[in-house]
Amino acid sequence: MTIQDARATGGKSYFPPAARTQAESPSQPFRYVRPCAWSGPILLVTFIIFWAVLGRNLPPLSAALDAQGIADHFLQNTNQVRIAMVVMMVVAVLYYTWGLAITKVMETVEHSNGENNMMSTMQLWGAGFTTLIILFPCALWLSAAFRPEALPPFMLQYIYDLGWLIFDLSFTLTTLQMVALGICFLGDRRASPLLPNWVSWFSIWVGAMFFVVVLIAFAKSGPFSRSGLFNYWFEFSIFFAWFALISVYLLRALNRLESEAENDA
Repeated sequence: MTIQDARATGGKSYFPPAARTQAESPSQPFRYVRPCAWSGPILLVTFIIFWAVLGRNLPPLSAALDAQGIADHFLQNTNQVRIAMVVMMVVAVLYYTWGLAITKVMETVEHSNGENNMMSTMQLWGAGFTTLIILFPCALWLSAAFRPEALPPFMLQYIYDLGWLIFDLSFTLTTLQMVALGICFLGDRRASPLLPNWVSWFSIWVGAMFFVVVLIAFAKSGPFSRSGLFNYWFEFSIFFAWFALISVYLLRALNRLESEAENDA
């Protein structure tokens, strides 16, 4: 500010209030990211309590079970299934907000490398589609529990099967997220990457292992059925391990990025 400017403004700053606020406020490139990052662990705990335990999907009903057995499940556990599926439909969106937090961290890697945002965008789309994978089957199982006494057993069996076929065989959408995440962080050129390389490789490996799930379309019993040793206990175990692992390292990465932003301010 020149002497003439100071005289003209009575010694006050010539910046308008909005400009002064913008100039004086610290940079907050990761504002709102942390709550989104925490939505993942919240969803994970809710998933285990409501979808798995209360929803009686630990494990699911065998595909070899007859129609009356499926009907009895909905008739005997009507309110439990209703509560569990309603809660899951409400909280399913947390998977998307969690994926959005991952995208913001991935973008810092892409920007520092001078690359485009293909991988972070792909990861976000994968997270968005996975949200629908959670939502739609829960809606089907809720519809079966809404008035099970009015539906014939074969119809309840059909709805239950349809929900599981959608839930399991839409795995490529989640694989898209996992592979994009792994590729992006493997390209992190920091001396100490935001995610360790083994976590990135684990993400890619889990996404690739999902391809075995296609066998549930041909197996009503055994290890490759929807409730079998491999396609349920193994596949879901590695998915939940991946979910928890990425959540932990996402929060650690945010700690580093926020500290770096404060030091650069």
